[in-house]
Amino acid sequence: MKMAINLLPWRLELHQQRSRQELWRLALLIMLIMLSYFGLTQFADYYQLQYAEQLQKQQSIQQQLNQVEQKIMQFQQRLQRNGKQSAVEIPSNFVDVLFQLLSELPIEQGELQILQFSASQFTLQGKAHDQAEFEQIHQFFKQHPQINQLKLSQFSPQSDGTLQFEFQLQFINMENPNALDDTE
Repeated sequence: MKMAINLLPWRLELHQQRSRQELWRLALLIMLIMLSYFGLTQFADYYQLQYAEQLQKQQSIQQQLNQVEQKIMQFQQRLQRNGKQSAVEIPSNFVDVLFQLLSELPIEQGELQILQFSASQFTLQGKAHDQAEFEQIHQFFKQHPQINQLKLSQFSPQSDGTLQFEFQLQFINMENPNALDDTE
């Protein structure tokens, strides 16, 4: 036969009370662990999102930097092709005459794209809408009294029907621009 221990009711009650306290502590610990887990996952998600945004910004900046570097390389290549050109001072009255000449240019639908000055001549590049407009521009330059020499250095029809052209112009008395000013 086995012997059984009879616990007194107050000891049984104390044992149950301690068991409930331990159960509450365990529940509190589990709840604290779960809250910590959810808090840390939210924290990690937030910083992961911030990291992704920063990475995207960095990639965008890197693309912009690559584009700028590419433009610099293109500019350097153009500069090498054109040779080393130094700045040339052009008197303001000569610039006025040049702007007057350009304002009288018979371009209606075409456009001027580049105007360059090197040594003693101007290079003028542009597009004409059609052959008739190109002929008007060419005749204008040929008949202008202040143009000493005219050279058509480039002429090419484009796929859209326009005509790409480049003229090299040399003006009379380029060394003495005051002789050009006949507007006074």
